[in-house]
Amino acid sequence: MSDQLLILKKFPFIIPQNKYFTLYKGFIQVGNEEFHICLHVPHYPSLKELSVKCSWELSIILQGHEKDLYEWTKSCSSLFAYLECMQNLIMKCLETCSAASLLHSGRHLPVETYKHIISELEILGLEHVLHISNTVDEVKLQTVDQAGRNHILRLSLGMNYPSSPPVIQADLPEELIGNMKKSSSLPTIYKSFVQQVAALQRFWEVLDEVDHKCWVIDPDNPTRKDTYRRIMIGNNVSVQIVINPLKATERPDIKFLGSERAIVSFQECLMENFQLWSSADGFIENLKLLLGLSDFPAPQIHTEYSQELIHQGECAICFMARLDGELPSRACDNEKCGLEYHTACLCEWLQTLPTSSKSFSYIHGECPNCSTAISCPRSN
Repeated sequence: MSDQLLILKKFPFIIPQNKYFTLYKGFIQVGNEEFHICLHVPHYPSLKELSVKCSWELSIILQGHEKDLYEWTKSCSSLFAYLECMQNLIMKCLETCSAASLLHSGRHLPVETYKHIISELEILGLEHVLHISNTVDEVKLQTVDQAGRNHILRLSLGMNYPSSPPVIQADLPEELIGNMKKSSSLPTIYKSFVQQVAALQRFWEVLDEVDHKCWVIDPDNPTRKDTYRRIMIGNNVSVQIVINPLKATERPDIKFLGSERAIVSFQECLMENFQLWSSADGFIENLKLLLGLSDFPAPQIHTEYSQELIHQGECAICFMARLDGELPSRACDNEKCGLEYHTACLCEWLQTLPTSSKSFSYIHGECPNCSTAISCPRSN
């Protein structure tokens, strides 16, 4: 019996679309289920370069079996044999894997919710879907911005979707994620996501410039959602800037960190130049003008041969930059010392000294390095 007759007999709903039998569309039946399928067989009857497109339901069921589908194009002697292999695989998956539970069990998404999600994803467009879980309750969408940066939107869908909104995760500032939560469907959420990404182009350009031209000590590994940077500007002196994501060229919020003696000249310079900020000029140039700097210090490069016991930005008690994610925030006011400490380290140190005193929520004592008076908040 010819290949076409065998296909017609066993797969009557898979119909050839031309007289050369190079394109087929229709439904493959597996038990009581029907799945939409499209096969392109450019070299029929040879299965060379055969490609398959199918419904979301079937693509989820076949997820992880792409290698089998490819190998069958080499090992099967006919298109009929290939379809039989595919049908058997689908049957096996429905009997043994989570796909069966997905379609028939209340332990996963209800069928109506599942179908609603699939229809929304089809409206949204396959080219924007990066990943969808086997149970269709986790979806990753992506977009590429005008600078070539890739952005991923993660959506967790509950049993009551769309009555209950999805949980949204994205590498965007938190206030902009809040804007996306006002949308009610996957296509509108994705549209809002793309709009937010477009609105943040200048924001990311500014932060990329800061990361490239300044000695950034916090965040340790900046992400696209971080709106602040802590920058070294002098000997044991740093400045934290917080940028408005939607007004990135405007003057940021500025906070100095270091000993009072060390930061006073920077504070005076900031007050004197506060009104000189111009959004028409470059962000880095504006920041140098405000702080009275000709340039920002270059990052220190530590090697195994470094002679310094304590490096810039490290705590002079534990010799680490970070302790439980926190950077040193207390500094000695002695200009000849100026060493920095984690609040927790300094508090613990001062508590061991018999000469230390406590008043309200602070503990007072001596700098571990130079014995100058120093204080810090007491641990709870």
